[in-house]
Amino acid sequence: MDVIINELGTDIDSSWNFKDGDLTLITNDENLVQATRNRLNTRANSVDYFYAEYGSVLHRFHGWRKNETTLKFMKIALTDCLEQDPRYADFDLGLELMPKGTIKISVRVTFDDNTELDMNYILNTDGSVEEY
Repeated sequence: MDVIINELGTDIDSSWNFKDGDLTLITNDENLVQATRNRLNTRANSVDYFYAEYGSVLHRFHGWRKNETTLKFMKIALTDCLEQDPRYADFDLGLELMPKGTIKISVRVTFDDNTELDMNYILNTDGSVEEY
């Protein structure tokens, strides 16, 4: 059974597709997935003109050894990053070393009504985050 999560916002779909002459929009859980990817791909404080706190420090881990110690430091940094978004009142974060030097980022958000949303991303070797 699919649960429809409401009130998670609306934004322009970052695929930049048009429908009926207008940019397509995404809402609710799709918006949170895209917003999280955008936040992880944006360097911390690089848009401080618009936001008091926004972005992540994932770029600082580029070149670090891919081991459990690094994952522990990354988890601390990512937890701080996700807590910037008020929609993340309760969440679990998991990091896993994957083949070819990538890192899987798993986020499970629990909302006030006890519904959950699972999001999975891959941190590529070039430092970019994509949906998984």
